[in-house]
Amino acid sequence: MNSRELQACADRLEEFLSKLLRQVGRSERRHHGALYVQGLLLDGERKSIEPLASRIPGADVQALRQFVGQSPWAVEAIQRQLARKVVDLLSNPEVWILDETSFPKAGDHSVGVARQYCGALGKVANCQVAVSLHWSSPQASCPLLWRLYLPKEWLEDAGRAEEVKLPPGTVYRTKTELALEEIDQALAWGLPSLPVVADSAYGNDFSFRQALRERHLPY
Repeated sequence: MNSRELQACADRLEEFLSKLLRQVGRSERRHHGALYVQGLLLDGERKSIEPLASRIPGADVQALRQFVGQSPWAVEAIQRQLARKVVDLLSNPEVWILDETSFPKAGDHSVGVARQYCGALGKVANCQVAVSLHWSSPQASCPLLWRLYLPKEWLEDAGRAEEVKLPPGTVYRTKTELALEEIDQALAWGLPSLPVVADSAYGNDFSFRQALRERHLPY
């Protein structure tokens, strides 16, 4: 999205963010949160703070860094509101799709980065991987929930975990465990349940299929 396209939808975006960002508290957090979303929407390969801020008139690099990395606001409240918005907007859903999204990386400092299968490149490469649960119809699909996968080496290196501020007590979870956490979260929020679709990495796992049966979810 270029700046002209962003400006064309500015009123709708402001209305959407004014409701969504109530969850983050203070007015300055809401302001910097809105700027951050605008930066994510604008064109540009790098979405880290400095290049992102350079594309937004009036953005402050330090303030955006503080909003993303230090401001005490609860992500679950934002996710819940987004999920309910998706359910309201995307009609005639047929399935929940479990999927993985990979983010190729050049360095080794991004949380969870490791040499692992990268779907974006179709091979093993240096990347991050997120597990996501999507609300899907034949015409459209949108993520309801997502979790970053942390390879074991990240949890076995206390210094590295502390450097990136992993929450104390974080333990290793497989991708199927992350997927079940997302399903349980969606059910706890009262979102309508749907049949679950996933690839063989999940479907070949008997314990995962059994967990879906226990939740009365067809797959």
